[in-house]
Amino acid sequence: MYEPQRLHPAAILEFLVRNIYKLVQAMLPLLILALGNSGIRRWLVILLPIMLLFFIAYGALYWLRYLYYVHENELRLEFGVIVRKKRYISLERIQTVQVSAGIIQRMFGLVKLQVETAGGGSKAELSLPAISRAKADELQWVLQNAGAFKPTAADQDDLMKFRLTAPALLLLASTSNSLGVVLAGIFAIISQLDEIVPGMAIWERVETQATNFFTGHVSTIILVLASLLLIAWLLSLLGNIILYGGFSLIRDGENLKITRGLLEKKQLTIPVRRIQAVRLVEGVLRQPFGMVSIKVVTISNAGEKGEGNVLMPIIAWSKAEDFLKQVVPEFVVNLDTEQLPVRSRFRYILVNLIPAVAMVLAALYFIPYGYLSLLLLPLSVGLGNMQYRDAGFKLQDGIILTRSRTLGRVTTIVPRPKIQSLSVTWTYFQARRKLTTLQISIASGSVDTRVKLVGMDNTRSLDISQWFSRLSGSRPKPAVQ
Repeated sequence: MYEPQRLHPAAILEFLVRNIYKLVQAMLPLLILALGNSGIRRWLVILLPIMLLFFIAYGALYWLRYLYYVHENELRLEFGVIVRKKRYISLERIQTVQVSAGIIQRMFGLVKLQVETAGGGSKAELSLPAISRAKADELQWVLQNAGAFKPTAADQDDLMKFRLTAPALLLLASTSNSLGVVLAGIFAIISQLDEIVPGMAIWERVETQATNFFTGHVSTIILVLASLLLIAWLLSLLGNIILYGGFSLIRDGENLKITRGLLEKKQLTIPVRRIQAVRLVEGVLRQPFGMVSIKVVTISNAGEKGEGNVLMPIIAWSKAEDFLKQVVPEFVVNLDTEQLPVRSRFRYILVNLIPAVAMVLAALYFIPYGYLSLLLLPLSVGLGNMQYRDAGFKLQDGIILTRSRTLGRVTTIVPRPKIQSLSVTWTYFQARRKLTTLQISIASGSVDTRVKLVGMDNTRSLDISQWFSRLSGSRPKPAVQ
């Protein structure tokens, strides 16, 4: 590992497939147009083989010039075909190491290794797309002994292991926000088909059928809507199985090891000391079932697209506190909160009611049957009241817990040493009611993650400010907005 190493030759195939996939995405409209245009088809027959040969040759050169090795407490990478690039990563900056195995890697018994660093942004700082499992283990061992990770537990029987059961996976898919995303995606694709395939008037046909549909028999309407929901649920189930199939979590000494994925097996190692905060997310569909997703905020956010920071995809709220005690006892706190004062309720209702009134007035003026929009008024009041009732906080054993709701309810747990800054602000109207807004900044990747709690009693926010300044040795500066 201390001598320059090349990737496995299968990296050429991985490079080829990845770039062909990107090319197909970019040329999809042209490929669809080629179905009805013989001239475009002739050009594609000539250009596509040439582009394929270019990608193969470029991939081979890229593989030849791609080297990695460890030298003087640095992980070094040299790459580039036309322009030679060198990247040196201090081992102390490494936050997490992710090992995954896609279809190509599995074909050759290889893995893909990604190294994420503090402030690395949305992409991994270093990616080795095709190396042997032995070399991946050796590199992780080198990083561990260099201090990037603390030693792991030796006895595998003593490790804390958690797995996602089949019923939990089914409930995860059934309560996922992807249900709505799938339906929206279907209609978005249909709405764009007229531009991709002009002359077929697909969207016009859909509108005609929809008009006939909504004037049809009630049983037909129910059947079609149920069919759409079933299709969306099946697609959501398939997506969640692919994403979280085989999910397991292991607390191994001072590291968390997460494995997930059906088609692409991913293994993520997170040092516990790099975790900045823990979040318990209760979606609108999951909260009625008493279920919650547990996520972590780390300094590195590379690869986090909603799933990369998931500690447990779904678990019962009643078991969440025990789960934290076993997996991340450093973040354990009683999950009950102190509610905000009653005088802050009006603000929560008002900020939801004002846009609802504006939408109702616009609907009454511009849209037939706009009076149906009046339902938004009680819904907005109800949402504001829920946001007020769920908002709260707790101070316990050097840890602050905040809870708030937009649509879903989010509980954030932050130990004092992980807080980057804490501020207390108030507006003119808040000052009249002796209310404030508390904002906490947490380091996360290249930007700060902010936690905000609106409508706190000014004396309680002062208590939190004093708690923060007493433990940090500095007093946060209040600001007036």
